[in-house]
Amino acid sequence: MKFIAANELKPRFQNALNPILIDMSQPGQPPLAEAQWVDFNQIVRNEGDRAGLLPDNDNFNQALMHTGITPDSTVFIFDDCQGLAASRLAWSLALCGLEEIYLIDGGREALLAEGWPLATAATAHKPASELAYDFSEHHCNAQTIAEQLGKPDGWIIVDARSEEEYRGTDRRSRNAGHIPGAIHFDWQWFFDPEKPGFLLPDDIIRARLQEKGIPAHPEEKAKTLVVYCQSHRRSSLMFCVFKHLGFEDVRGYPGAWSDWGNRDELPIEI
Repeated sequence: MKFIAANELKPRFQNALNPILIDMSQPGQPPLAEAQWVDFNQIVRNEGDRAGLLPDNDNFNQALMHTGITPDSTVFIFDDCQGLAASRLAWSLALCGLEEIYLIDGGREALLAEGWPLATAATAHKPASELAYDFSEHHCNAQTIAEQLGKPDGWIIVDARSEEEYRGTDRRSRNAGHIPGAIHFDWQWFFDPEKPGFLLPDDIIRARLQEKGIPAHPEEKAKTLVVYCQSHRRSSLMFCVFKHLGFEDVRGYPGAWSDWGNRDELPIEI
């Protein structure tokens, strides 16, 4: 999984095996050439106070049926919301075993600035193959996280929310605070303040991670990295950045704090 510049898309797309371009932008945007639009609301599920859960496998496949995705597709994804929607789909596809996934740095705006054309006709694809979730990697839940808490060789947990959410002053669930031992790293710290929506260079991102006590290179600590936010949207982007940097064992928590923070039996740190 990699973030690529908009000017890299055309040559990669032309040379890829079964290339699929997916637009996760908000509804109503003019379609881009070759792109298949996917509705973000169809790739997540909400249940009461818990948000950002995985839809069941059948509904997830239904949302992607028109795209032509198969398990061996090379998938390119962009959006118009700083990569948040694109990253959530990228994480979900990784959960289904897809390996060739690319996110467009700067998203839709960057593609248009690079001259990517608008669509003149609908892009037709054969129906997609059925994808199946594999929870053995890329995934965790409240139980598997709780089992690791306090272990000297346990997972490294990274909280992608704002500082106020992390400290508990911004309450978005019944209980406020953070998972015990979680390290705070605001997802927006990945971005260039001078170029909204574009990631900072890899070396600067690594330096920022290191400043917060988070491994900056995969070889530093062979530990599992767990990322979470309020509903696993911001932390999906964090998942994709860690994979882009070469980390192998990174796990996302669907439901995230909307799950943990609404369960009174789980420990919370403030």
